[in-house]
Amino acid sequence: MRKILTCLLAFACLLPSYAQKDISIWTIRTQWKDLEYDMDLEGSVGVCAMSFADHFYDYPLLHALSAQFTNDFDNIDIPVADFKFDENNNYVMIRLASEQLAEAEGRVWTLPGGKSVFVFKLVNHEETNSFDIYFFDLDLKEGRMIPMRNPEGLRYGFIDNFIIPREGCEIEVRFENQPSDKIVLQDDGTFVYKEFAPNAISAYISDPDPSGMTNIRETPGGKLIGRIGDPANHQASDDDDYYDDDDDDFGGSFVLTLFNPVNGWWEILERNVDGIKINDHAWIHYSVLADHTRNYDGQPLNLYEKPDSSSKVVGVIKKAMTDVRPMDISEDGKWVKVTCEWGTGWLEARWLCSNTFTYCS
Repeated sequence: MRKILTCLLAFACLLPSYAQKDISIWTIRTQWKDLEYDMDLEGSVGVCAMSFADHFYDYPLLHALSAQFTNDFDNIDIPVADFKFDENNNYVMIRLASEQLAEAEGRVWTLPGGKSVFVFKLVNHEETNSFDIYFFDLDLKEGRMIPMRNPEGLRYGFIDNFIIPREGCEIEVRFENQPSDKIVLQDDGTFVYKEFAPNAISAYISDPDPSGMTNIRETPGGKLIGRIGDPANHQASDDDDYYDDDDDDFGGSFVLTLFNPVNGWWEILERNVDGIKINDHAWIHYSVLADHTRNYDGQPLNLYEKPDSSSKVVGVIKKAMTDVRPMDISEDGKWVKVTCEWGTGWLEARWLCSNTFTYCS
């Protein structure tokens, strides 16, 4: 395998050079997205990773990856902390020995019908906090890596990591404080994004309790787990700078991600809320939650009897940025049942905003 890779690298040097100065993950993302790169592919993760790395050879992380396969370590600026090459499972991983995380990880899947696909992940926290992932069809006959579109529904943002498995067909999309989503490889070679809670919504705490604290419970109406906004949640951490010691409201507004409504109670998706560790389930009542409407120009919004615009109109919101309390959500997540001064009914979810500091664009 190493001899093959060495030959491929030598062959690549004969091709027109695509290496650039000041390569960044953004450069890779934008340039590689629509590029078909010709290479003598054999369907192995090592060759695919080399093809990717050769195209952006000036990028230190990929330079280090190439060096691992070619034993050319003369120009490596940062030592390699960890390198794994699992030829049996067509998996490769590399981490640099820098203070900030820099790593790449890839895998090739060969499906029963002979189709092959390649996934490659990059991150460099000295440059960005974004974990970037790239999907490719492998045309082994023509020797090409052909970029695939990201699976529908995948959005970069609060993703903590992509975990590429050595075995199996599910890529874990890990978030810091909530359950993971999945990217699942289908039998036809396509990737499908599956959310843990496709009908989740966001809402902020709007609790009339004068104490400024809000209860969360183990079950709907059940045992108390803790109170959001309770200073005691943070007494154990003297260096916790989330709060200002002079701020009596202890952090202001809290925004939660909610799903699985049951009789007016919402399950909280996050695993850590205001310092309260959630090991299993946590619930909060709709009466202490709110969103505001996005009818910033004051356009009227219909409230419907059912989550269907052809059903009876039971109320009309006539004021811009009206505060509403979310009570229920449709299975597809497109409708939310709300109550407000204008009535109680179903409103299209796209008209709701949980940002308490600015408009939702």
